[in-house]
Amino acid sequence: MDLNHIRADYSIPSTYFELHGLVHRTFSGRDGIPLQNIDTGLLVVVEEGEGTLDCNGSEHTLHYGVPYAVNPGHTVKITANDDTVLSLWLIAFSPHGPTGSSLEPLMETREQSVPDYRSILQKIKAIEKRRHALATKEQIVVHSQFQKLIGMIAEETSDLEQDTASHNTKANVLEIIAQLQRRYAEEITVDELAAQARISKRRFTHWFRQLTGTNLSGYMTTLRMEHAKRMLLRGERMKEVAALVGYGDEFYFNRRFKQMEGVSPGQFILNHRKKPINICAMSCLGHLLALGIRPAAVAKNLSNDHYLRKLSADIHKVNSVPLDPQEIAYLQPEFILVGSQEEYDALSTIAPTQIFSQNDHKPFELLRKLAETFGKGPEAERVIRSYNRKVQRLRSKLNGIVQSTDTFATMEIRDDSIYVFGNYWCRGAYNLYDGLGLQAPDIIQKELIDRQAYRLITEEQIPSYAGNHLFVTVVDPERYERLCSMSWWQEMSAAKQNQVYITDYSEFAVTDPISMPYQLDIQMKLLLERKNLLNQKLFSS
Repeated sequence: MDLNHIRADYSIPSTYFELHGLVHRTFSGRDGIPLQNIDTGLLVVVEEGEGTLDCNGSEHTLHYGVPYAVNPGHTVKITANDDTVLSLWLIAFSPHGPTGSSLEPLMETREQSVPDYRSILQKIKAIEKRRHALATKEQIVVHSQFQKLIGMIAEETSDLEQDTASHNTKANVLEIIAQLQRRYAEEITVDELAAQARISKRRFTHWFRQLTGTNLSGYMTTLRMEHAKRMLLRGERMKEVAALVGYGDEFYFNRRFKQMEGVSPGQFILNHRKKPINICAMSCLGHLLALGIRPAAVAKNLSNDHYLRKLSADIHKVNSVPLDPQEIAYLQPEFILVGSQEEYDALSTIAPTQIFSQNDHKPFELLRKLAETFGKGPEAERVIRSYNRKVQRLRSKLNGIVQSTDTFATMEIRDDSIYVFGNYWCRGAYNLYDGLGLQAPDIIQKELIDRQAYRLITEEQIPSYAGNHLFVTVVDPERYERLCSMSWWQEMSAAKQNQVYITDYSEFAVTDPISMPYQLDIQMKLLLERKNLLNQKLFSS
């Protein structure tokens, strides 16, 4: 065998890729590369973030997962998106044939599809690490790695061109998007849709974002919420709407709706009503009346309140203890206000229902929350301003009467329990602490103020919480009399200084914007009368 004739019997034209330059750049806040003409092939490979590539006047999205190839003679401009840092690699190269002459471009100017984007980045970093090597062996390694890098992209591009010749990718994805308009309630995956479009998952994700501006999850959620809004305005029940748009869990549907729309489903309904709505109030009657809202039905225990009884005389009364869902369903309410999760669970299948808990919100926080729901913001602010003007006047009357070291507590004595209150809704405590600005005992400040509405305590704990001014709502007079006879009670600072003030349960049962000003008057009267009595005793002695 003549070894000199091997090349005559078998030869493969040698094609290689020459690396002209490789750089890594990072841009942010609309920074980038100004418009310029390139005279070599260019690969743009994003490592992090998103940006825009302007190529011959056409804009293309740059993002992780899809390299972009540009052929010689094109104009190029690269810009980072406003809200991201764009980190990318720029690779200048050209292909050469057996004689060293340039070949026709192997890659079309466009996004390229690659099977393993992470491997592409790893090869680029390996080339960058070694490309300044002087040793011949190292240079051969760099050359080999670069040929593999371009080969990976060129091979996939060839497959992509065959795919494009038989299927219009963009048209396929557009058809799938149109189908999703009808399939919004289904559980659909990117893998399923990519297979339907007969393209890779990565390429489908890219095209989907290009055509919709979001990912599959965001697009499906938007579709579901648009259909949900139409159903809610038609009067469909919340639970039914959740199921119809693909959410088996009503509570999860509520959370997602609020995340997307900024308001709960119930608030959405109220905001779009054109006529007065039929409301059943199981909580917050005084708040509603203060806003000028008259519910069609109200819990009996609320309407019996001392300050709200006359104002709610003509409102239909329903039982709250025991709660009877059938009684409320018969009234066909369009919206239900409840004060607890238990009430929500019992009534939410009847009509849109929302929890407004006085245990979780201070009186005026709750008023603003209701005002937002019913579009009564100006009314709420007028009520709050009126209250603030009143407490400012009353504070001035306490100058010289209440000392900076004085502490105030509010308790309730029942036959089976004793409660101490924080600065939420209970028994006039908000008036003392947030309204008049009086000081709580350290233990109440630490455990209750701005934390919880009330706490159950034992008889033995009363002196620890009492302070030197104690407001007591007496529900069980016999127990209260027994406590007053105890030696430890008589040794309390509040008792010794005759600064225990009795409040009537009927007048202090609830705290709302209508009742609070009246309760303030009573509390101020008790403080001033007790102080006047002490002054008279001092004067007579």
